[in-house]
Amino acid sequence: MSFTFLIPKSHRSSSEGPRIGWRSVSTLSFGSLSLRRPETGFSPPVDVYETETEVVVRMEIAGIDPTTVDIVIMQDTQLLVIRGRRSDPAAGQPRKYHNMEIECGEFSRQIRLPRDVDREGTSAHYEDGFLVVTLLKSAPDGPMPRSVPIE
Repeated sequence: MSFTFLIPKSHRSSSEGPRIGWRSVSTLSFGSLSLRRPETGFSPPVDVYETETEVVVRMEIAGIDPTTVDIVIMQDTQLLVIRGRRSDPAAGQPRKYHNMEIECGEFSRQIRLPRDVDREGTSAHYEDGFLVVTLLKSAPDGPMPRSVPIE
């Protein structure tokens, strides 16, 4: 017996509201069972919270080399964009899965910031599998994007 799983991916179009699309997938074998898994794109979980002076974004990125993660602040749209890739350490090696939940491939998250931030007062650090981006609150100061290095 063989099974195929198609994985829906919702996305928005400003004029049409929510829609469902499909992500590309690859086939994985579990003995006689075949599963289809996304080849590209996953969405790491994110917490966003505010303190009196900061907006903090905390993203779970265990297994990802933080030097390969890009962080960009788009001031004109109040967006924080975080992109990266989790590689499969055993890609191409034959293996028999009994359970598979860890997603690999590229990710890109666009986080709408709840208010204007000081782009120059932004910092990021990686600790215990989490990326923490700290943005100081401020008034708007222009449309130039700024890359943020991870310490």
